[in-house]
Formats: sequence, structure tokens, C-alpha cells
Amino acid sequence: MTTHEVFCVRCGSADTRVSRLDRDSAEGQCFRCDKPFQATPCQGCGGFRIDGSFGVPGTRFENLPQTVKCWDCGHRNPLRDPGPE
Repeated sequence: MTTHEVFCVRCGSADTRVSRLDRDSAEGQCFRCDKPFQATPCQGCGGFRIDGSFGVPGTRFENLPQTVKCWDCGHRNPLRDPGPE
């Protein structure tokens, strides 16, 4: 894992508070979305700096992509279900 920073799985924001972090998952709260989240690590490098399922912070995809990019290694990971709005 390159960094301990965890991006929100909904919007991709780095403005998060992480309450639990291990090799298999991370849990925290996104300050931008004001919602809790559970993140899974990148399949390529194990990092948690991965684009959000809804795209660029503050916007949402009209058509959801099949993959999201890891900012640490560039690996394309399967889109994650961000959970209920």
C-alpha cells in the first residue's frame, strides 16, 4: 500500500476520516458526502486511493463505468457498489 489515504467510494474525495484500516478493507466517513463508507483495496497495489463510483467529486456519471482507476498504480478496478445514498 503506497499511502494510508482512503478515497470515498461514492465521490472519490480524499476528505475522509478513517476509523478502521487493514490490508483487506477500510471503513470511514466522507466529509463531502457526509456518509459512512467501506472501501476495498486496489487489486493491483493494495492502496485505497481509488476513484469513486460516482466519478469526480461533486458530480455523478450519467452512465456508470465498469471500472475505476487507482491513483497509486493506475490499475483499473471493477466498479464498487457505494451502498445506499
